[in-house]
Amino acid sequence: MNIGHQSVMMDRGRTYLVYEKRMERTGHLARQLGEMGSRVLTATRLHPSLVAERTGLDADESIWLSERAGAGNVPPDQLNRLFQRISAFLSENPDGTVMLEGVEYILQYNDVKKVLATVERVNDVIMSSQAVLIISIDPMTLDPRTLAYLRRWAEIIE
Repeated sequence: MNIGHQSVMMDRGRTYLVYEKRMERTGHLARQLGEMGSRVLTATRLHPSLVAERTGLDADESIWLSERAGAGNVPPDQLNRLFQRISAFLSENPDGTVMLEGVEYILQYNDVKKVLATVERVNDVIMSSQAVLIISIDPMTLDPRTLAYLRRWAEIIE
């Protein structure tokens, strides 16, 4: 797959951290996987309509990380609910793609250890399937220890 001038090889059953300030490259990768037949779930801080507008991605399912009430919304402090939604999507779509943006936002509402444990639980589901997890993250917003922990089990796309 290509992101601008960069060629990226993506394997199924893997997690990828995309270093970026906005989710453009992450959205581009998810859109390409969707065009190749993978069903896509987005879990983002931005409203799903803005995600579609900015990335051109027509997600099959969307989770809006928001305190506002709504059927597709998950409050940032409800990590178990977020995990359950992602896990349910992957149960139905074992070769699906999950695009996660908003880890920094989730960290504002939760203990860092709980957030990392939740992301690792999602990674376990990803590794035991043919799915792909793409996480958009700005490394400047995380402390070095948290970033190092995330890097341990993810492929990095800079």
